[in-house]
Amino acid sequence: MTAWPRVFSPVEIGGVRLRNRVFVSAHTTNFGQDFLPTDRHVAYHAERARGGAGLIVTEPLRVHPTSLGRAGGLASIPAALPGLQRITEAVRGAGAAVFTQITHAGRHSENVFRRTAAWGPSARRWNAAGSTPHAMSRRDMTEVRDAYVRAAHLAVAAGFQGVEIHFGHGHLLHQFISPHSNVREDSYGGSLDNRLRYPLEVLDAVLDAIGSAVAVGVRMSVDELVAEGQDLQQGKDIAALLDGTRPLAFLNLSLASYTVPSIGHHVADMSEGHTPYLAQTLAVAAGCTRTPVLAACRFVDLDDAERGLAAGLAAVAMTRAHIADPHLLAKAGQGRAADIRPCVSCNFCIGEIAGHRPITCMVNPAVGRETEWPEVPEPAATPGRIVVIGGGPAGAEAAALAAERGHTVTVWEAAGELGGQLRIGRRGAGRGHLDRLRRHQQRRLARLGVPVRPRRATAADVLAEAPTAVVLATGGVRRPRDIPGWGTALTPDDVLRGREWSGRTLLVLDDEGSWTTASVAETAARCGAAVHVVSAPAAPLWAVSEYSRMTAVERLRGLGVRFWTSSTVDVRAATVTNSLTDARSALPGLTDVVVVEPPDPEDALAGELAEAGVPVHLAGDAVAPRSLLEAVAEGHVLGRSI
Repeated sequence: MTAWPRVFSPVEIGGVRLRNRVFVSAHTTNFGQDFLPTDRHVAYHAERARGGAGLIVTEPLRVHPTSLGRAGGLASIPAALPGLQRITEAVRGAGAAVFTQITHAGRHSENVFRRTAAWGPSARRWNAAGSTPHAMSRRDMTEVRDAYVRAAHLAVAAGFQGVEIHFGHGHLLHQFISPHSNVREDSYGGSLDNRLRYPLEVLDAVLDAIGSAVAVGVRMSVDELVAEGQDLQQGKDIAALLDGTRPLAFLNLSLASYTVPSIGHHVADMSEGHTPYLAQTLAVAAGCTRTPVLAACRFVDLDDAERGLAAGLAAVAMTRAHIADPHLLAKAGQGRAADIRPCVSCNFCIGEIAGHRPITCMVNPAVGRETEWPEVPEPAATPGRIVVIGGGPAGAEAAALAAERGHTVTVWEAAGELGGQLRIGRRGAGRGHLDRLRRHQQRRLARLGVPVRPRRATAADVLAEAPTAVVLATGGVRRPRDIPGWGTALTPDDVLRGREWSGRTLLVLDDEGSWTTASVAETAARCGAAVHVVSAPAAPLWAVSEYSRMTAVERLRGLGVRFWTSSTVDVRAATVTNSLTDARSALPGLTDVVVVEPPDPEDALAGELAEAGVPVHLAGDAVAPRSLLEAVAEGHVLGRSI
């Protein structure tokens, strides 16, 4: 008897039987080369199919040269057919169904690699710094409509069992739907009926071409989350129209559009909690009486999935959860739910995509390297005795993989509790899900029988253990800084450990631009403080991944936090000066100052142990201060190679 009976019940979507009701939604990986599929695509999707996903929707095939955008994306051209066939064969061979998405990105596909203009319904930029798109003519619209049909035929030839047409997320067809991006004065602009005209022409052309061969559905945004854009009521109207007038196999609901900060909510991070937009999704789904409704947006775990299915959804996407652990459904089905590697919605994955780099995962560095780094690592050629000093994310990852490979591993942790900086970070407002990673690493080491000793290491103690090798993952330390005219400033740890903030005014001197800054500011603001964040760079929170930065800045501004960018501060005079304009502003009533700057590496033991002839490997902030992404990745590499 399973705890998730709906999750593990089969369902039929457009004549395609899914073995369960959890799917992986379409998401760009940037694994492409010359806009063609690669071996990395095949291995990545096959791993998730072997892990038990009911359906995999592969990343979008971009239907037209004006939509190529990122160099690692996929073009719907004949040369892509062999690679796409390898993907479908691998996924279907592992028992999952496989669909693909077809899209044109529209005005935000700025095509920097081909130097071509973006196309859109109107000459309106997607953000203040974006390029002005070419406003499509009727001839352009016909050309792109026909390109959708060719892409649909390519998908069928490649062996996909379904095709999803993207009406959402601010892609081209959504740009026609939205009054925020469509200001046309012809029959394709103005009323909702007019704005829907072109998307429906594309949909009808695809249905006519392949609707009898495969399942054809639509992905759409229930709400654009943009002022004067497509709102929830319009989302209800669109879904009801599609459900009542088109023979669709499914509707796949999410939200947002490619504008700032809307698109950040499309990949809601941990700050937004579990299934933050489920109510809106269900409100739109309620108007669909014929079409199976699928949904996405931060279904964190199988309990979330079961709840969504119980509310009437036909299937739910657990996309980032499958990035974190491709085998989550298999593990749950085997009674091993405690072994699932949890997604904490840190959004490093989508951050890499935004940076035109291949997708990766903070908790699962094997993403994109499934062939060379299998789920079960290769045994060590010569098992040894490994001492890991430091039980933070880097040390715990190295220890677990080394133990899985047959080494005898001991972890020394001065604090007596695993987690390192996670123990403090989890205290921040909206950052509690960081503890999911700490608890997972703790369970994993316990399952492997790796002892965690509460002790502070000295070179003599380590040498007494006669280790084959040492992993030094002692992290970094934030040292209190003296501020002229003020005294000793607080550290981030001081703020996050808990203080009384009501009625106080906090100045954050930000030299890091990271989640630490955001967490300090939000924690104090939610507890009643007036908060000022001063930084020299021109953008706030510059080290936070792009999508999460959008929503973090939105949220902090909503709490009254003031960002003073391109600025310096005179704490003695309580003034801040903009370095571009020399404008000076007062900071009245300061009661507290906190400095957020990179920590100093704690690496003193490395030299002593190396001089004694012990192989020493550093990982995480003990090498240099960086993010959780690098810390876990370095621990993973060491665990597989030591």
